[in-house]
Amino acid sequence: MKVICLSALALGLFVEQAAFAQGIRVGTFHRPSIVVAYTRSRLKAETVMKPKLAEMQAAKAANDSKKVDELNQWGRAQQELVHGQLAGERPIDDIVEALKPGFPEIASRAGVVLIAPDVAFAAPGVEFVDVTDNVLDWLESDDATRKVVRQLREHPGPVPPLH
Repeated sequence: MKVICLSALALGLFVEQAAFAQGIRVGTFHRPSIVVAYTRSRLKAETVMKPKLAEMQAAKAANDSKKVDELNQWGRAQQELVHGQLAGERPIDDIVEALKPGFPEIASRAGVVLIAPDVAFAAPGVEFVDVTDNVLDWLESDDATRKVVRQLREHPGPVPPLH
């Protein structure tokens, strides 16, 4: 029994080392491009903006000025958030969360084992694959969005603050 367990352990280590020797492919993306693509996407329009617009219409129909003011404040805060995300000053956790349902398909198409917005360290043998275009495809980004993304990717250095 001990021989079988040790053999299985050795085989597991061999398989793990073989996989590592072949390299691990990790998907990364250009953050400002993802901010723009998500902000302009049908996904955000349908899941975030459309419900808020319905709330605004209902508040206006009910003459609920407090709710209208609240929703206008929410809109201003959203704009500030996106500006901060675009400049790299604010986290993109909400965007990553919204993209999670698409990550398995995006990873499969890109041939990566994981997608990480940030990688602080990687051992030798780890290959980084830019999956930005795959994310744009999953979001069904239009030509205008792709043009903005191309311009962002050509811009050297961080995007200047917009606020």
